[in-house]
Amino acid sequence: MTKSAHHLNALQVRQALWALQKEVLNSLKEEFDRENGYAAAPTEWFQVLMTAERYIWLRELTSLMADIDILTELEFITDQHAGIARFEIERLLFDQDSSDSSSFNNNYRNMLMSGTSLLPLHSQLRASLQNLPKAETSKDQSHAERKSWHEEHRHQSRKKRN
Repeated sequence: MTKSAHHLNALQVRQALWALQKEVLNSLKEEFDRENGYAAAPTEWFQVLMTAERYIWLRELTSLMADIDILTELEFITDQHAGIARFEIERLLFDQDSSDSSSFNNNYRNMLMSGTSLLPLHSQLRASLQNLPKAETSKDQSHAERKSWHEEHRHQSRKKRN
């Protein structure tokens, strides 16, 4: 199987994104523990993350990360695939355009500016993204493209089983 030149770069972006998400969750847990006066057990913290309204904004990042995982498992990552990945990550984490200030973007920006240890990981992710091509697209088009990654992945999985 021939991997595209974008595989290594996409994997580096994936690792940087995972490290960033881990630090976001660690920071939120520390804040939660401080507010409640005790260290929540992992199961309690997971339950709070899944059910508390105040953390619903994290779903956008979780969804994007799942799609990036799917992307890195594709047999061949095209320029279009890699460009969409870059577009989506930049839109979610780096876009400072106030017209599309999603709940995630607002909460993430506040965390970034609050002095947490996110800044080095944020910078590392930005540097990793520079290795992926840029794509000019809309939010709707990129969302449709992300869905197509899942279809392609399912097709590849079926092909491997047969």
